[in-house]
Amino acid sequence: MKNLKSNIILSTLVSAVAFMATASNAAETNKLQEAYKSTNVKSALINVCKEETGKSKKLSAAEVSKYCTCAVEADGKLTNAQKWEIQSTVNQKKSPATLAFVQKQNKDLQACFGPQLTGKLKSLTEEAMKSAQQPKK
Repeated sequence: MKNLKSNIILSTLVSAVAFMATASNAAETNKLQEAYKSTNVKSALINVCKEETGKSKKLSAAEVSKYCTCAVEADGKLTNAQKWEIQSTVNQKKSPATLAFVQKQNKDLQACFGPQLTGKLKSLTEEAMKSAQQPKK
């Protein structure tokens, strides 16, 4: 069960990485659109990620920087076909963690994040999942 939870958590991270450009918040979407107009798109995307991720105050500045750099790098390696496959899997209400390329990317992300940040991200995700399951008053 712990391994399944871990795969779900990491596939959530990968899904978030894979769909950074489909932000639901209008302000975030505008920031992403501006990033794509930059003369250094990768750096601009990392900066948007840092700004948005830093708002939660759950990670240190160094952790935010590491997370965003790894996330944008990972997103850049996904092909459009892989992104479509992830979205199709999500639309089927299945976990993207079952996809072989997602499993490989999860391992690559964990290596990039390092054990400390990976552990912290897992804890924060588990905390968020528990919180989301609590009945609302």
